[in-house]
Amino acid sequence: MKKLMVYLDEEMHEDLRLLAFRKRTTMAALVRHALEETFEDELDAIAAEGAFEEYAANAEAAVTLEEYMQRRGIAIQDRPEPARRARLRRVAEERSRPYRAGPGGPER
Repeated sequence: MKKLMVYLDEEMHEDLRLLAFRKRTTMAALVRHALEETFEDELDAIAAEGAFEEYAANAEAAVTLEEYMQRRGIAIQDRPEPARRARLRRVAEERSRPYRAGPGGPER
C-alpha cells in the first residue's frame, strides 16, 4: 500500500473525523471508499487497458474460456433456454416469415 498526503481545510477534516468515528472506521478508509465509488468506471477502464497491454505483449500465452474451464475441471451443464427468450425467438421467427393474408389481402 502506498501513502498519499491530502490537504483538507479544518472544517472538512473535523467533519471527516466525526464521520469516521460514527461509522467506526478510519478517515483513510472513508477517503479510499469515496475514491473507489467516485472513480469506479475510470479505474476499471485503466485496469482493463493494463490487462489488454499484458495480453498483447504475450498473446500466445492466452487460453480460450473452454481451455481454461477444462484445465480447472469446470463443467457447465447445458441449461434449457429460459421461457422468455424462447418466446422472443419464436416471435422474431414469425415476424421474419412472409406475411400472407387471406384471398385478395396484402402480402409481405
